[in-house]
Amino acid sequence: MTRNTLALIVVFSLIPLGPLAIDIYLPSMPEMQTAFGASEAEMRLTIPFYVYALGVAQLFGGPVSDRWGRLASATLGLGAYVAGSVAAAFAPDLVWLYAARILQGLGASFTMVTAFAWVRDNFEGDEAGKWLSYMSGLTGSVPMIAPVIGGVLAGIWGWQASFVMMALAVAIILALAPFTLRSDRSTVTDTAIDAERLTCNLRSLMSNRPFLVYSLANTTTFGALMAYVSIAPEVAMTRGGMDEMTFAFTLGGIGLLQMVFSFAAPVVVARIGARRTVLTGLAMSVASGAGLLFVNETATAAFFALAALGSGGFSLMIGISTGLTLQPFPHCAGLAASVGGFLRMFGGALVATIVGLTDLTGPQMLALALLVSMLPMVLILFSTGLRIVVSDALK
Repeated sequence: MTRNTLALIVVFSLIPLGPLAIDIYLPSMPEMQTAFGASEAEMRLTIPFYVYALGVAQLFGGPVSDRWGRLASATLGLGAYVAGSVAAAFAPDLVWLYAARILQGLGASFTMVTAFAWVRDNFEGDEAGKWLSYMSGLTGSVPMIAPVIGGVLAGIWGWQASFVMMALAVAIILALAPFTLRSDRSTVTDTAIDAERLTCNLRSLMSNRPFLVYSLANTTTFGALMAYVSIAPEVAMTRGGMDEMTFAFTLGGIGLLQMVFSFAAPVVVARIGARRTVLTGLAMSVASGAGLLFVNETATAAFFALAALGSGGFSLMIGISTGLTLQPFPHCAGLAASVGGFLRMFGGALVATIVGLTDLTGPQMLALALLVSMLPMVLILFSTGLRIVVSDALK
């Protein structure tokens, strides 16, 4: 096995760490709520605290990755992730748990930026989009597997076992990273990190209309996914009466569907093009939201069926859309990945937080989050007059 192959395996292992830290402990949330003496609302905050940190830290992860290399940013991220997992497992109170979740989010953000930038370093155009889609497919397997693993671990050793497992698994990746990832800096480091040119790069990012439109698409669909993750335990276990393992397997089934859509995305792109693939994913999200408007909060099966449609749309388009945001910026791939990741994570968490503050039912909250994707869909549909740098990828 060549070094490049091993590096690809390590890079692929970095991407799932983000969703893993959410999905693996979802079945344990009722037990954790009891252990910490917390309300449902207080326990749900462990998700947005993590995602906000995940988003904000990407603003720093990109420049660090460009300045000191992919190995340095991966090492920092993996180390923080291990520390946060250990801290969460031994958290004495809720505030400590929140802090541990923030540390996990900081670590996961660095690993995700590293992975996206590494792909942009080594692949271009549709090839980069293909590998990003495969990464999304692997990410899609996390909601399929992690809740089941978390449910089993919690059933045997308690809720802390999930965090211990994360610490051990990531420690192994941390040990392998120096032998697989290159320690040299990006060849365009000085362009990306120099103060004057960093401003120029940021200006070019935020003035590039395709970057903004496709980042908005990533943000709205990710926000809907976060809303789904936050709302699903209440709809399934509180309203629907599901037990932990039934809930875990339900999430697993939807995760399997997400993985199928992610791996199918390159095939779809080859047939209809990147732009239409993104539009198809957005249309699936909007259709899901429209259907959920008419679902009763006790209709668990209908809720999960329509949530699966929206989740499938997200998985179909997210890798392709992310590739389109990075493609115009080979000179600052790390910075572009970090800004795009910040917009997706922070903006998505904000969408989920806002809909969660409403007095709507669970299905209606998710419907609102999904319907926000109408905005980027309309912008893309009417963007034919824009001068798009990546026109070849949009054909």
